[in-house]
Amino acid sequence: MLSVIPALAQEPIVNCTDSVFCVPGVIGLPRSKGIVIKREIVRDYWIKSESGGGNSSAEVRRNRRWEMKVRAPIILKDGFKMAVGVKYFVEEFNFEQPDNLDYPFYQNLENRSLRSIRGEVFMVKPTRTNKYYLLRLSGGLNGDYQSESFAKNDFFKFSISPLIGWKKNDYVSYAFGIAFSYGFGRRSIYPLIAYNKSFNNQWGIESILPAEVKLRYSTLNQKNYFYAKTELHGSNYSIRLDEAKNDLVFLDKSEIRFLLTWEREIHDWLWFGIEGGLRSNISFDLSNNASINSDVIVENKLNSAFVYNFSIFVVPPRKLLK
Repeated sequence: MLSVIPALAQEPIVNCTDSVFCVPGVIGLPRSKGIVIKREIVRDYWIKSESGGGNSSAEVRRNRRWEMKVRAPIILKDGFKMAVGVKYFVEEFNFEQPDNLDYPFYQNLENRSLRSIRGEVFMVKPTRTNKYYLLRLSGGLNGDYQSESFAKNDFFKFSISPLIGWKKNDYVSYAFGIAFSYGFGRRSIYPLIAYNKSFNNQWGIESILPAEVKLRYSTLNQKNYFYAKTELHGSNYSIRLDEAKNDLVFLDKSEIRFLLTWEREIHDWLWFGIEGGLRSNISFDLSNNASINSDVIVENKLNSAFVYNFSIFVVPPRKLLK
């Protein structure tokens, strides 16, 4: 979600001195992911809704999501690095006994594809001291943007995250900044604190607060990585609540996740990942606009549910990093 530092930091580690440029990464980080294909499923949970038009409840049998990401460096100079990426995902909700749904919001959501396609730019500006600068820009379309009733800019979402960081040594790196994004459902501005610490070549902590904290362990041959992590996960979709009206509403979705992850090398450059854990809802409300102070049209409560995903991804071959 806000992985600014890991996206550009996996390269040979050197101490920051006045004769070399500062590298933000720390010892023990895995190689960056260039291409990712992920399949995620959340199963069997209840949704309860309250609105001016009445209350209702139903069981969601399955919430499915496909995600594809491509990221590649375009500038790799000692004093400046830049990578660009494209991210696409599609999300669907399937209710138990969909033919019996009588609540407009559920009828609208059933088997509807909510899409997001985004472009991203990551930049790192190291210095010849222990300081470095990071910037992440992202923009794209979120929601039911196949509708011909609306201009594409009605679905456009933009985010920006600048940070300034310091490399204490090969084992500790930290940064501070701010984010303007929809990462927690609604459009908001909040502070960022990034902290990476490796205890040795196998154990470490990676965090970007308030978005994510994870404990990392790798085998000695670095062909297996294990994570225990907590993350805040969110998105904001522009959708039609009523097919007969040309009015958009905004579905802000945010949740906290407690996950265990295993990533395993298949071949030098090809890996797979398995992840599972508990998802607890924070917000799943319909609002009249995407800002943090918007009026809620339909307030929804979701119970906790099990989430799991499978992924396959490509990383740079070891020989290219030597």
